[in-house]
Amino acid sequence: MIEVSRSDAFVAGLPLRIRRGLLRASWRARRLSRTPPGFGLAPVFESLLRVPRAEAARLDGEAVYADRLQELEWLALLNRPHRDIAADLRRLRVAGRDLFERAATGGKPVILAPIHMGCFVLPLAGLIHNTFRGRRMLILRAREDHPLETRVMERINEAGVEMRFLNVRDKQDYIDAIRFARTGSVIVSFLDLPASYGVAADTTLFGRPVRLGLGIDGLARLTEGTVIPLSVTSGVAGDELHASEPFEVADNAPETRRGVVDRVRRHIEASVLRAPEQWAMWPRLDEFLVDDAPRSEPPAQGAAA
Repeated sequence: MIEVSRSDAFVAGLPLRIRRGLLRASWRARRLSRTPPGFGLAPVFESLLRVPRAEAARLDGEAVYADRLQELEWLALLNRPHRDIAADLRRLRVAGRDLFERAATGGKPVILAPIHMGCFVLPLAGLIHNTFRGRRMLILRAREDHPLETRVMERINEAGVEMRFLNVRDKQDYIDAIRFARTGSVIVSFLDLPASYGVAADTTLFGRPVRLGLGIDGLARLTEGTVIPLSVTSGVAGDELHASEPFEVADNAPETRRGVVDRVRRHIEASVLRAPEQWAMWPRLDEFLVDDAPRSEPPAQGAAA
């Protein structure tokens, strides 16, 4: 059973701009009355993003706010009637909409490759509903179900967007994902995961050696699909979905994988720099960092959320 306070449930049931405005106003009031809480990430922001100490401290506090905003939006998906959720979706802006429309009509399987940033759940569902209408959404992941995520998935299914999770640590589920992609389902596979979630790929982020759990190249090759890297930024007025240039993977040659890894690196860096405080993986950065220089790894099957 998920425990939700009465006040949180009330705020989550309000229209998007009102609930987010209330959250933002309460956060600002809290900052004025006392030092805002942080995740202790100020030194990370200062070092990796090369921002002044005061800005690093501000970003640390804003990261906590972004986390609170995500919690509020998960609750909104649980509490609001479907017609009201549809109204919230009208506040979604899509930058590079033509990239998604071309992919939707191009005849190839589509792999949406987001990072854990912003309030991404509703924008992804809205993208499927508005651009890939009639297709189911399969979210690949490599961990057990969480009750909140399962309930949100049920709500989205009720709203008319078929959505399910596939655990790619189960070989049969991975095979099913390939089969579903080839028959029209849209696969969602997250790009910003540590190596424990997939096949290790060494690269850098913001100048530091990191190891990602990456399998998007193998998935794209086996499905013969088009990969669209994307990210979401969230504000009081609504969400904005940003896409990077789509790509395909023709083979499993080492140079092809290196090219994919470089695309992923550039996408993550550009997306995070757009709104650093909204990247949910900062508190887990230690899971990515490595001490040795980047090196290439042989390709294999995919990583997941």
